[in-house]
Amino acid sequence: MSTRERHLSAEEQAVILALLVQDFPGADELRAQVPSATVTGGCGCGCATVDLRPGTGPRALDSPVQNGVLVSASVKGDRDGVLLFIEDGYLSCLEIYTTEDEPAPLPHPEDLTVDPPDSWE
Repeated sequence: MSTRERHLSAEEQAVILALLVQDFPGADELRAQVPSATVTGGCGCGCATVDLRPGTGPRALDSPVQNGVLVSASVKGDRDGVLLFIEDGYLSCLEIYTTEDEPAPLPHPEDLTVDPPDSWE
């Protein structure tokens, strides 16, 4: 592992799993990718965004999105949000954003309001 590459923290894993809590085609495969996914980089602004490399989990061939934003969520009580990207059926990025001037921290999973699946396509 390079100095930038590392395992997902328990907190990052919890946020991703909270985003994947709803059932949809490919959800089981994406959840299975979480324990072995690694972080390969992040955003230069200091926010909690991380780029992901899939681990040993299966590819989510049936997910409603193959490339791009799969799941979005807002953070309760904030103007922050979270986007989960996939590429070719694999987890690729957990983006944490804000409309404030300061970089957004990693939210607590219980503070997420996940958008309904019908808004994902």
